[in-house]
Amino acid sequence: LFFAWFSGAGPPPHAPAMEPPPEAADVDFSEVFAGDKIAFNNSKLNYCRVFVAILSGCVAGVLGLTGLSGFVAFFATALLLSAGLYVKVGCQPKPFFKTPSDIWFDGVMQAMLSYILFWTLFYDIVHIY
Repeated sequence: LFFAWFSGAGPPPHAPAMEPPPEAADVDFSEVFAGDKIAFNNSKLNYCRVFVAILSGCVAGVLGLTGLSGFVAFFATALLLSAGLYVKVGCQPKPFFKTPSDIWFDGVMQAMLSYILFWTLFYDIVHIY
Protein backbone atom coordinates (compact mmCIF):
# COMPACT_ATOMS: atom_id res chain seq x y z
CA LEU A 1 0.00 0.00 0.00
CA PHE A 2 2.79 2.47 0.91
CA PHE A 3 4.72 1.64 -2.24
CA ALA A 4 1.64 2.22 -4.42
CA TRP A 5 1.09 5.65 -2.82
CA PHE A 6 4.78 6.58 -2.98
CA SER A 7 5.05 5.61 -6.63
CA GLY A 8 2.43 8.22 -7.57
CA ALA A 9 -0.57 5.94 -7.94
CA GLY A 10 -2.71 8.47 -6.07
CA PRO A 11 -3.36 9.22 -2.42
CA PRO A 12 -3.80 6.40 0.04
CA PRO A 13 -7.42 5.47 0.74
CA HIS A 14 -7.42 7.04 4.22
CA ALA A 15 -6.00 10.44 3.16
CA PRO A 16 -8.44 13.37 3.10
CA ALA A 17 -8.95 15.26 -0.12
CA MET A 18 -6.92 18.47 -0.33
CA GLU A 19 -8.72 21.75 -0.94
CA PRO A 20 -7.10 24.40 -3.07
CA PRO A 21 -5.85 27.45 -1.14
CA PRO A 22 -8.21 30.42 -1.09
CA GLU A 23 -7.68 33.18 -3.59
CA ALA A 24 -6.18 36.44 -2.31
CA ALA A 25 -9.54 38.20 -2.71
CA ASP A 26 -11.24 35.62 -0.46
CA VAL A 27 -9.00 36.27 2.57
CA ASP A 28 -10.16 38.97 5.01
CA PHE A 29 -7.08 40.43 6.69
CA SER A 30 -9.07 42.87 8.85
CA GLU A 31 -9.40 40.19 11.54
CA VAL A 32 -5.74 39.13 11.53
CA PHE A 33 -3.88 40.27 14.64
CA ALA A 34 -0.30 40.05 15.83
CA GLY A 35 -0.78 38.94 19.42
CA ASP A 36 2.61 40.09 20.65
CA LYS A 37 2.11 43.59 19.19
CA ILE A 38 -1.34 43.93 20.73
CA ALA A 39 0.01 42.77 24.10
CA PHE A 40 2.80 45.35 23.81
CA ASN A 41 0.26 48.09 23.01
CA ASN A 42 -1.93 47.07 25.97
CA SER A 43 1.11 47.09 28.24
CA LYS A 44 2.06 50.61 27.14
CA LEU A 45 -1.54 51.77 27.47
CA ASN A 46 -1.67 50.52 31.07
CA TYR A 47 1.68 52.17 31.79
CA CYS A 48 0.36 55.50 30.46
CA ARG A 49 -2.88 55.18 32.42
CA VAL A 50 -1.11 54.46 35.70
CA PHE A 51 1.44 57.25 35.13
CA VAL A 52 -1.27 59.82 34.39
CA ALA A 53 -3.32 58.55 37.36
CA ILE A 54 -0.34 59.00 39.70
CA LEU A 55 0.29 62.53 38.43
CA SER A 56 -3.36 63.53 38.63
CA GLY A 57 -3.67 61.93 42.08
CA CYS A 58 -0.78 64.03 43.31
CA VAL A 59 -2.34 67.19 41.85
CA ALA A 60 -5.76 66.37 43.31
CA GLY A 61 -4.23 65.78 46.72
CA VAL A 62 -2.26 69.03 46.66
CA LEU A 63 -5.32 70.96 45.48
CA GLY A 64 -7.32 69.48 48.35
CA LEU A 65 -10.02 67.81 46.29
CA THR A 66 -12.27 65.61 48.39
CA GLY A 67 -15.22 63.32 47.75
CA LEU A 68 -16.83 63.31 44.34
CA SER A 69 -14.71 66.16 43.03
CA GLY A 70 -11.63 63.93 43.37
CA PHE A 71 -13.28 61.12 41.42
CA VAL A 72 -14.48 63.58 38.78
CA ALA A 73 -10.86 64.72 38.41
CA PHE A 74 -9.75 61.12 37.88
CA PHE A 75 -12.39 60.38 35.27
CA ALA A 76 -11.67 63.69 33.50
CA THR A 77 -7.96 62.89 33.21
CA ALA A 78 -8.70 59.30 32.16
CA LEU A 79 -11.07 60.62 29.49
CA LEU A 80 -8.48 63.13 28.28
CA LEU A 81 -5.84 60.41 28.03
CA SER A 82 -8.17 58.07 26.15
CA ALA A 83 -9.28 60.83 23.78
CA GLY A 84 -5.68 61.83 23.12
CA LEU A 85 -4.68 58.26 22.36
CA TYR A 86 -7.75 57.82 20.17
CA VAL A 87 -6.72 60.84 18.12
CA LYS A 88 -3.09 59.64 18.11
CA VAL A 89 -4.07 56.34 16.43
CA GLY A 90 -6.01 58.24 13.78
CA CYS A 91 -9.45 57.44 15.24
CA GLN A 92 -8.92 53.81 14.13
CA PRO A 93 -7.88 51.78 17.22
CA LYS A 94 -8.75 48.44 15.59
CA PRO A 95 -5.29 47.75 14.07
CA PHE A 96 -3.59 48.52 17.40
CA PHE A 97 -5.94 46.90 19.93
CA LYS A 98 -8.08 43.76 19.96
CA THR A 99 -11.32 45.73 20.34
CA PRO A 100 -11.90 49.46 19.88
CA SER A 101 -13.20 49.74 23.46
CA ASP A 102 -9.79 48.73 24.86
CA ILE A 103 -8.48 52.24 24.32
CA TRP A 104 -11.31 53.62 26.48
CA PHE A 105 -11.73 51.05 29.26
CA ASP A 106 -8.70 48.75 29.50
CA GLY A 107 -6.80 49.25 32.78
CA VAL A 108 -9.01 52.00 34.20
CA MET A 109 -9.61 50.21 37.51
CA GLN A 110 -5.89 49.53 37.98
CA ALA A 111 -5.19 53.20 37.33
CA MET A 112 -7.94 54.21 39.75
CA LEU A 113 -6.26 52.30 42.57
CA SER A 114 -2.99 54.14 41.93
CA TYR A 115 -4.88 57.43 41.73
CA ILE A 116 -6.58 56.88 45.09
CA LEU A 117 -3.28 55.90 46.72
CA PHE A 118 -1.47 59.06 45.61
CA TRP A 119 -4.52 61.28 46.04
CA THR A 120 -4.86 60.34 49.71
CA LEU A 121 -1.09 60.36 50.30
CA PHE A 122 -0.59 63.89 48.98
CA TYR A 123 -3.79 65.15 50.62
CA ASP A 124 -2.51 63.86 53.96
CA ILE A 125 0.98 65.31 53.44
CA VAL A 126 -0.21 68.78 52.43
CA HIS A 127 -3.44 69.30 54.36
CA ILE A 128 -3.20 67.15 57.49
CA TYR A 129 0.45 67.21 58.54
